[in-house]
Amino acid sequence: MTAADTTPIPPSPRHAPGATTAPQTLRDAPPPGPGGDWGPPPPGPQDQPRGPGAVLAGGAQPATLEAVALSAWFGKRKVLERCSLRMEAQKVTALIGPSGCGKSTFLRILNRMHEVVPSAQIAGRVELDGVDIYGGSLSTTAVRTKIGMVFQKPNPFPAMTIGQNVLAGLKLSGTKSGVDLPALVEECLTKAGLWNEVKDRLNEGGQTLSGGQQQRLCIARALAVRPQVLLMDEPCSALDPISTRVVEETIVELADDITIVIVTHNMQQAARVSTQCAFFLVEDQGKPGRIIEAGDTRVMFEAPTDPRTFDYVTGRFG
Repeated sequence: MTAADTTPIPPSPRHAPGATTAPQTLRDAPPPGPGGDWGPPPPGPQDQPRGPGAVLAGGAQPATLEAVALSAWFGKRKVLERCSLRMEAQKVTALIGPSGCGKSTFLRILNRMHEVVPSAQIAGRVELDGVDIYGGSLSTTAVRTKIGMVFQKPNPFPAMTIGQNVLAGLKLSGTKSGVDLPALVEECLTKAGLWNEVKDRLNEGGQTLSGGQQQRLCIARALAVRPQVLLMDEPCSALDPISTRVVEETIVELADDITIVIVTHNMQQAARVSTQCAFFLVEDQGKPGRIIEAGDTRVMFEAPTDPRTFDYVTGRFG
């Protein structure tokens, strides 16, 4: 992984008309919404428990995601400066840094979620196993199927049951036909660490769950379309310590099957769940955020090369 350089390059407009929401309000918004009206029936003799991975094992393989010289603007305001970062397959990469340094913007660019902001523009590339997701060969829907997102605030669809929430993405991705839906619900909830808590409540509303359970339900929903990469924007910031621990355990377990990129302000959390880390910083007021240093998490926390990284991870600022 490489830190950003500072050579300027011009923006290329890559945005789609959409909501007029300001960039800073996107972190709590659900992705443009797939619907769904299927609710799993009560389990019968044919729906016996299966081992984890029985359904998802046939999905796409974890992929390496790489940002190359990525810059970003909202209107005339530049928010990211030539950020380059390689996020390895089957690893958890943590994005750390003070508020306002571009971490969440960087995360959203990785699956084109920034495009809901009409003034958004980027320059550079984002490659999924070598394929530029902005190169024209992948539609926005295909990108978001391959690269899922879990937001800071749990956002189960309020009019759907727990089972329906898990399957909500299948309609948009076009993968519902021929899928063993009850089995998929079970496998996704199992991988999200929630199955044993809700297996007798699948027809209840998703919002009847606790905050931590709702976040794991959102993880299960993201897993149902078999993504290769899962992006997580401060997934535990709204949760209590016990729920946070359960979600962290889920993240570590999922890393065997999927590439994960997580934004967190919790340095202890970054140290617990990630194997590699990237430190973002705005060096001067009014300047764009950039990657100061990136590498192995243990090295970043114990012997970083940049003194600003050491100051941040040890709590001297931020």
